[in-house]
Amino acid sequence: MNIYVDSKQKLMRIISGAACALLFSVLLISIFAACSSSSAWDDAFKNMNKTEKGIPEVELLFCKGQSILPVLLTTGQIDGYVAWQPYPALAEMSGIGKVVALSRDFPPYGAWHNHPCCVLVASNDILQNYQDMAMAVSVILLSGGDYAKEHPVALSKITADWLMGERDYLLGNRIISPISLFNQSLSTFVFSSEVNEDWNASAQILVDRMGDILNTIDDGNSTMHKGYKTQVSEFMDLGPYYRAVNWIASQGKASSYLSNSSKPGNNLIRIGYLMIDHQAPLFAAVKNWRYFQKRYGIALKPALDLKRPRYLELMINGQKAADVELISAPTGQNLMTLMEQDNLDMAIVGITPAIGSISLGCEARIIQPVQNLGSGLVLATATGADDWDDFVSLAKASSAQGCPLKIGDPDLGTIADVIFQDALRASGLRGVKASGTFES
Repeated sequence: MNIYVDSKQKLMRIISGAACALLFSVLLISIFAACSSSSAWDDAFKNMNKTEKGIPEVELLFCKGQSILPVLLTTGQIDGYVAWQPYPALAEMSGIGKVVALSRDFPPYGAWHNHPCCVLVASNDILQNYQDMAMAVSVILLSGGDYAKEHPVALSKITADWLMGERDYLLGNRIISPISLFNQSLSTFVFSSEVNEDWNASAQILVDRMGDILNTIDDGNSTMHKGYKTQVSEFMDLGPYYRAVNWIASQGKASSYLSNSSKPGNNLIRIGYLMIDHQAPLFAAVKNWRYFQKRYGIALKPALDLKRPRYLELMINGQKAADVELISAPTGQNLMTLMEQDNLDMAIVGITPAIGSISLGCEARIIQPVQNLGSGLVLATATGADDWDDFVSLAKASSAQGCPLKIGDPDLGTIADVIFQDALRASGLRGVKASGTFES
């Protein structure tokens, strides 16, 4: 645990102002999560190193979240990290690292050009008993995605305000503007809820890879999970999405799209989300709720005028349909655990933790994509690597010398991890659990 004490002290010296307090609080959450992991994932970590010998290795330092990754890079404890935005953009803007490849360009070539990332997940209870609520939240994220594409300048400001505030801060020896950070970050991915052939193809690869992880966890002895030879459609229920598309097309004027099948007395919907810019459609919908209410007839109205409201009202045609609580967590796996424990009703989460949890029995379904792309590989500036091929050459040379590159990884089974490990395999490398992985 001493590594955390040193890292926090150094972090406090290089980050100032209001952002320091915010990042420090997020870091504490990340550290707490890093010190507690399920036995199932621990088994998977152990089994990672039982694969075939003789293949060049890259050590993966699983950190149960992303907040600590820049700290580990600046203190020289890792050679780089794989992460979703805004952490790749943050590395470049601060000068602590270089993005050598975005996930859309990871090998095998073409497999990840429009890969899924965040999706909207709903519990089976919501899907069966509160269909109008599921449709309404789908409308909010669909229309929020449209707003994000139509108002990129406003979106960066909204996202900065929600996640970091608008005040500049110091990281390393550079002053970082949160708005500029999100301008750069948001330009690297796409807000889309379309389920097309390309999306399905990438999603199917992720289903297969999550099946590999689940088989590693149970050592191939169990058939209880759905992660093996399963079609992505088995994890999905697109009914609310299609109804939401029709609602938006009618500009909220077709009340016939309301099923009126929701049970009375449902006064609270708990929606989980991550504190990252991939969730920007949600932030935009909350911050500009009047715009969405006027244009679409459905809105998330904050109960109080706060920078980051937690309690809201779901409005349908000017009437309150339900109270809403927004609940954040450091990783998608944390959100899916909350859903499995019946502490969340819906969540905006990475597709891979959604697939993994549903495979293992979580009674929920993916009801629409929210955002595609958005991860990347960062290496320390001192490595001199400029692209993926440079990384592969460096990794093979380091492994041959008995000093494998150590890459920070948010967690086994996250979208960044799954795509990165698949890219390693496609390049003749393999990821192994780093000996220095944080343990409780």
